[in-house]
Amino acid sequence: FEAKVASRFFTALRATYAGAVACEPRHAGWLTPAAGKLLNDVRVARVAADPARLPEAAEPGGWPGLVYYRLHGSPEMYRSPYGLQRQREIAARLRAARTHAETWCIFDNTMFGHATADALAVAKLVAAR
Repeated sequence: FEAKVASRFFTALRATYAGAVACEPRHAGWLTPAAGKLLNDVRVARVAADPARLPEAAEPGGWPGLVYYRLHGSPEMYRSPYGLQRQREIAARLRAARTHAETWCIFDNTMFGHATADALAVAKLVAAR
């Protein structure tokens, strides 16, 4: 996280685009209070990723007006399906988040085609409550 570079980039982005934006940083420097403040100030959400390299990366951050989960498969990235218990946990998080924010979720465990099945199962669980 380089505050000046990130600030210039997001300020330029916001000068041309007012819609929802999420950032999926891959470096621990983005999980700091300074990075969170910058993202909040420029209305950019930080993606909650699974599997997360650090525990903080599993939680949404930045601007709270958008909550975005990007799920790559766990324990094996891109390969593993999410079982029913984990699908229920994801659905509960999505239901809770949508009460206060626009909420996005993408399954990227596509190598063996699990993303579609997981997405449909979680959508059904979210809608059922």
